[in-house]
Amino acid sequence: MAARTVVGVDFSGAKERNTTQFTMGVLNGAVLELKPYESLPKKLPATHNKLLEVIKGLSSNDVVALDFPFSVPKKFAEELSPNATTMDSVWRTVAEDIKEYHVFKKLRDRFVERYREMARRGDSNFGGPISPLKTGGPSMLQMTFYGMKMLHELWENSDCRIPPLPFDGRKGPVLLETMPGVLLRIFGLPYEKYKKTYKDQRIAQKNRKTIRDGLSDKKKTDVSLEKLDLIPPNIRDNDDWLDSLVAAICAAKWTIAESGFLIPDQSIPRTEEFNYALIEGWIYAPKPLKEKPSAPSADK
Repeated sequence: MAARTVVGVDFSGAKERNTTQFTMGVLNGAVLELKPYESLPKKLPATHNKLLEVIKGLSSNDVVALDFPFSVPKKFAEELSPNATTMDSVWRTVAEDIKEYHVFKKLRDRFVERYREMARRGDSNFGGPISPLKTGGPSMLQMTFYGMKMLHELWENSDCRIPPLPFDGRKGPVLLETMPGVLLRIFGLPYEKYKKTYKDQRIAQKNRKTIRDGLSDKKKTDVSLEKLDLIPPNIRDNDDWLDSLVAAICAAKWTIAESGFLIPDQSIPRTEEFNYALIEGWIYAPKPLKEKPSAPSADK
């Protein structure tokens, strides 16, 4: 297999002090050589514009794993974009019609009054990760909104492939929805109590070290990391950057063995599971899961 670039992104929707981080590496076989650390601007829209530039510069062999919900629950998606059956229709509505976060949040609030913070069907594979509609402790709504706007730009103005949407002749890089907490649990590493927001930072720092050491162990991930030691120490201890590293390893594992991932049932005729995934998105993670995990918490 020729060398391929993989990118992992820990995504934020915050306008000020944006914490989006990305990790890029070159994959040769099962060896992932990390590229030098690059920071992103800390304010929107500059943060996401730079990230778009990075992704648009990739080739057809490359894979990007992004840590945000690619869409919203089907019922809400159909309210936003009546008759929508695929995510790209929802992205278009968000980017071209809704446009502003405060408008999107009002629509969400009205929906949640009736249906609560509904989860997506495929999320039940992982114990039901946090709803894309969640607004408090932590908020998922902003990253979902800005993430969908970014996906619309990439879908319309690049040749990227975004499973489970049909590729239809597209030949650009593959973009995967991922969730680092799910990956960490699968690898047998701490998937909570490692964030900078956790109340006891002694425990959090210890868990971050356990995560770094574990991600460097090929026996846990099936991927050998090189040049991790060249990443600045303060960045290696940054939980957002660690999440981007986990996402990069997810992209590497997809590149090595796509067949090793849990994917929606694509039987013909289309299954209900696949139809839901087309409009709601799907978290891509390696299989098998030894047991169905509890929901990874983003703020512990």
